Amino acid sequence: MNRRTFLAQTIVQTSAIGSAIGLAACGGGGGVSDEEITPPTVPVELKVLVPAYRYDGAVWKALAATKTPLVVIANVSNGPGKRLDVQYQSWIEGVRNAGHRVKGYVYTSYGKRNTATVLADIEAWNTLYGIDDFFLDEATATTTYLSYYGNLLNQAVANVPTRRFMLNPGMPPDKGYFGLLPGVEMLVYENPWYKYTTSSLPTWLNTYASQCWILALEADESEMQAVAAVTRARNFAGFFATDSAFTAGLPSYWVNEATLATTL
Repeated sequence: MNRRTFLAQTIVQTSAIGSAIGLAACGGGGGVSDEEITPPTVPVELKVLVPAYRYDGAVWKALAATKTPLVVIANVSNGPGKRLDVQYQSWIEGVRNAGHRVKGYVYTSYGKRNTATVLADIEAWNTLYGIDDFFLDEATATTTYLSYYGNLLNQAVANVPTRRFMLNPGMPPDKGYFGLLPGVEMLVYENPWYKYTTSSLPTWLNTYASQCWILALEADESEMQAVAAVTRARNFAGFFATDSAFTAGLPSYWVNEATLATTL
């Protein structure tokens, strides 16, 4: 099942004010070597990436109350939706007022979605919710569609040069992707953590460490700690691990995960 098929199925879980939207993804836990999990001598605060796809005020309130720097991915309806949702607007503003970044979810169908349609979603996020920070899902990792993403990003920043982007190939992409825009971010691991090996994140990624993020699902608390340790050891920007589906809300160990990011 692809991500948008899963997401579409969750739309049936509606309330009087909206719908519960989800994104299919993978996760788990696995072992790492002592060398990998040794944190640097001087601790650096990690950021936590949160796919906040649940239409649930309690989740958004918890995020707004979190002190750890967050990058929260908003997804109204497989993107920005067709019209302003004032409840969602309130939640986004609450998280942003707490000092966290909010990214608007936009899918790209692995380089096959019409560029004009993708750009329309980007502009809609800005018009409806004032967002100029984006999570481009279903991104490719090979050179085949490198020009597609290059053209897309160049058009997106033509009028707003300060826009920020994270692409989600779910694996280390061709090195060319890191040069599409200055500082463009990449989700370089999205898989069950039990599939993680020392070769999952090649050493050349260290050159772009500040642009790299890890996401692991189906991870218990000890596995979440391993994910955080690998992220820290590689000096990557941040991570997210969870033991529940995105549609179920935050992981059971959310408070400990957010705290760990600041203390590991």
